[in-house]
Amino acid sequence: MRLLELDLQNFRQHAASHIRFRPGLTGIIGPNGAGKSTILEAIAWTIYGSGAARGTNDTLRFNRAGRRSRVEARLTFELGGHEYRVARTLHDAEVHIDGGGAPVATGIAGASAYLQARLGMDRHEFFNTYFTGQKEIQFLAGLGATQRARFLSKLLGYERLRRAQDRVRTRRSELRHELDGLRSGLADPQVLEQELAAVDARLAETVARAEAAERARVEAAAALMAIVPQWTAAQKARDEARENRHAADSERRELERAERDVERTTRELETIHEAAAELAGVRVRLQALPPISAEAEALEALARAHERRTVLERSVRTGREELAAQARRIATLEQAPALVREYESELSASREALEAADASAETQAAEWQRKKQEIATRLQAARDRARELKQKIRELRNAGPDGTCPTCERPLGAEFDHVLGRLDDELVTLTQDGKWLSQREKQLAKKPADLAAAEKARDRARAAVDEQGQRLARCEQAVQELWTLAAERKRREENLAELEVELAGLPAGYDAERHRAVQADLDALRALEKRAERLASLAESAGDRETEQADARKRAAGAKRRITRLTKQAAALGFSEEQFERDRAAHDAAAHRLREAELLAVEATGHVGSAEEARRSALRALKDYRDRVAGTRRVELLLRHHHELDGALNELREDLNARVRPELAELASVFLTEITDGRYTALEIDEQYNVTVIDEGEEKPVISGGEEDIANLVLRLAISQMIAERAGQQLSILILDEVFGSLDIEHRDNVIQLLHKLDARFEQVILITHIEGVREGLDNVLRVQFDERSGSSIVTEESVAGVVRFPMLVD
Repeated sequence: MRLLELDLQNFRQHAASHIRFRPGLTGIIGPNGAGKSTILEAIAWTIYGSGAARGTNDTLRFNRAGRRSRVEARLTFELGGHEYRVARTLHDAEVHIDGGGAPVATGIAGASAYLQARLGMDRHEFFNTYFTGQKEIQFLAGLGATQRARFLSKLLGYERLRRAQDRVRTRRSELRHELDGLRSGLADPQVLEQELAAVDARLAETVARAEAAERARVEAAAALMAIVPQWTAAQKARDEARENRHAADSERRELERAERDVERTTRELETIHEAAAELAGVRVRLQALPPISAEAEALEALARAHERRTVLERSVRTGREELAAQARRIATLEQAPALVREYESELSASREALEAADASAETQAAEWQRKKQEIATRLQAARDRARELKQKIRELRNAGPDGTCPTCERPLGAEFDHVLGRLDDELVTLTQDGKWLSQREKQLAKKPADLAAAEKARDRARAAVDEQGQRLARCEQAVQELWTLAAERKRREENLAELEVELAGLPAGYDAERHRAVQADLDALRALEKRAERLASLAESAGDRETEQADARKRAAGAKRRITRLTKQAAALGFSEEQFERDRAAHDAAAHRLREAELLAVEATGHVGSAEEARRSALRALKDYRDRVAGTRRVELLLRHHHELDGALNELREDLNARVRPELAELASVFLTEITDGRYTALEIDEQYNVTVIDEGEEKPVISGGEEDIANLVLRLAISQMIAERAGQQLSILILDEVFGSLDIEHRDNVIQLLHKLDARFEQVILITHIEGVREGLDNVLRVQFDERSGSSIVTEESVAGVVRFPMLVD
């Protein structure tokens, strides 16, 4: 397998990254958290899906991308002479081969299964061959013998045998419990035979009773069938008589409705004739409507003009009053510009005075603080020196002339009094100086009069500046108001002129009394007009009412004829209610006898069913007994087989584990010979899984740090090779993630040199590290950095000399 390209879109911190993998030793270098290991996670996720990624689908998405943004990884690699291109999103996946347009596998599960079959490795085998994680090169050194054996057995897949053996033992325990249950639940076969005989006797008795009940039911049914024709004829006659009565009642109701319709249409025709007579007089009165309507429209126009005139006259008066008030205010504000210039000059002078007063006050305050600090420092130094002298004098007096001096650490002898006197004199002098300094400190605690006067002068100057500033601001505000009022006055004058022109153009002569009278006449005529419309509509319906009246009279005559015919038919039927009740009673009695016979037959049949079910239950009990006996024999056989399978798996595990060490040592020796150019040709692994390098046929008891790096590296490579061979693959790529751990510079260089010697076996070796020092020993460098501004990782390709080839971040 050889990696070619990887494209990431919104995958973790990679918003848009394009990565090209080249042959040789490639370093993916960047600080911790920049997104280096995410590249390997994306490769595994592209091939194996969500099982190879940390977290959930939501955590895979770039944290600054929207919830609906696309998360995608596209990987291109070579395998077995073919080029594969895999594209995976959160919800779909596709695999293309050799640039084909149609995918060879689709779907999340389908793509993963296809790639796993082509690689010949599941996700666990893939990670333990191509990938070597952080600190795994030295993994055996920190484990005990038992832990080493278990770790290697797990990597090589032998742990699956142990899990299979555990399942065999679990199943064996289940079979043992099942066998105990089967044996404990077996019944007595003699008792089961006796129960079956009793059930057969009961079944014969219930069958005989059921047959007698069925004969009684048949006889009752025959008696009922004999009376059914007479009862059917009686029901038919009653139904015909009822239909005749219903039809006659319906016709009587129809006759009543027709007669009511004749009366109603007669009254409506009378009303229509009266409306036609009234309509003629109304039409004569409506001839006055057109002239009244025209006069009302003219008066309405004059009324609107009158209302507008009133509004305009009021607006003109208000406008003239406002213009007069503005003129008075403008006259008051005309002196504001001159005052602004005067106040600006005064404020400038006051500010200069404030600056001078402020500088004087600050200078005097700084001098006062300096003197206070100087006196405080000298006073503290004097006090510290006095305490020191007192301590020395006390120690000297305690030691005496023959004691050891605390300063020079030797006896003073004859110089004792001289030294003690000198220290006493110095203490007296310090005491006097301290008193003077304390008094001076108290004097300086009070603010000097010159400083207080300077601060008062500064406050007066600041107050003057504030007052003059406020006065200037008021004058500037007045100037602004003057300009605003001038513009507003011009606008008001133009508006007033427009109002006066409009007022002059409005018509006069509006008569409100005449307007009200005309409007009253118009309203009355409009109401009369609506009355005329209703009368005309009523008069037009006369023909419809006459037609409706003729139809009602026709329906009444037809109903009378049908009532006469139905009365004659009822007399011809000759139906008798008394005979019908006698036939009903005879039929009901026969039906009752049949129901009772049927109930007895059903009850007898139920007893037969219960007896048959009891017999089936007895037969099932016998069958269950025989099945349990057969099941017991079957479980006994399975239990014996699981005993044998447990022993066989145990022997197989022991044999495979015994073969791990020599096979692993043989593979590691091949890598050791290649890496050391034949200097060391063998590596042995003892029963405790301790690694020993063989030098010219002899064990090498002490190996250097570099040789230990070699041993650990070839052992890890041998383990990867061993897993790959069991999966039917040959290793062509090796990916090492932060494998340097705590190695020093020399050991890191050793590992780089060893990896260069493996170029004949591994076409690609990829190192992921945050250590910049390994950069010069690499063939290719991929730089991964985190951009704080965009919150994403940026990948660039660099030459070993540091020249950027091309950016790998696609914006």
